[in-house]
Amino acid sequence: MKFFKQMLTLSVLLTSANCFALSHECTLTYRPKTDETAFAAVGSSLKIADKTCINSYLEIKADTVSGAITIPKGLYPVLENSDKRISFATIAKDTVTKVESCAFCDPIDELFIDKAKPKTLCVLSMLKIESCAKDNSIAYQLQSQKETSTGLCTPTLVYFGRNGDVLNFAINDCNTISKPTLTYDLSLGNVIRFLDEQIEIHKADNMGIYYSRLPSPKLKNNETINEQKFIVASK
Repeated sequence: MKFFKQMLTLSVLLTSANCFALSHECTLTYRPKTDETAFAAVGSSLKIADKTCINSYLEIKADTVSGAITIPKGLYPVLENSDKRISFATIAKDTVTKVESCAFCDPIDELFIDKAKPKTLCVLSMLKIESCAKDNSIAYQLQSQKETSTGLCTPTLVYFGRNGDVLNFAINDCNTISKPTLTYDLSLGNVIRFLDEQIEIHKADNMGIYYSRLPSPKLKNNETINEQKFIVASK
């Protein structure tokens, strides 16, 4: 199935697809940061996450109609980067536009670049039939972008007011928020712990809670301790 007839200028960021550092690496950071003072209203989570990913794309710079295939311009996410090929989705980022074949043709399952022929763009159909354009006939670029999603849920406490020295919390496990059944007694100290999270309480009232996230505790959850450590921890 030869379908690419229109000759376009090839534009590749690097000389070969083999040279391009395709990646999909993500990191999580949390707010508030450690030792920052923050405020959370009653019913609010004490910690949220920001997720930053390095995502790679095939960029088609212009709408391409060639034979039975239509490739709208856009950024097509990497699906897989194997030793032999790089495959891409058929739906462009932030759009509903899709690589299409003719009404009576086999639908397109993915775009791909064979690393042995990095100047050639190919398609794989739903019936697993491969078809490639002529060398240098499709304009594309390979690129990576840093993208951040903010305000994501992470397991944490949710403040639900106080009763004297006792603070009431629920737990947000990112599936549900429990009833406010977890309590901490400030008469025992203004630093509380939830799993491996330490939180210093500055002020808590009917409006909300002022607090700081502290560095992770030295004593890990379920850690076995010797008698000397137990005596120090008990003081």
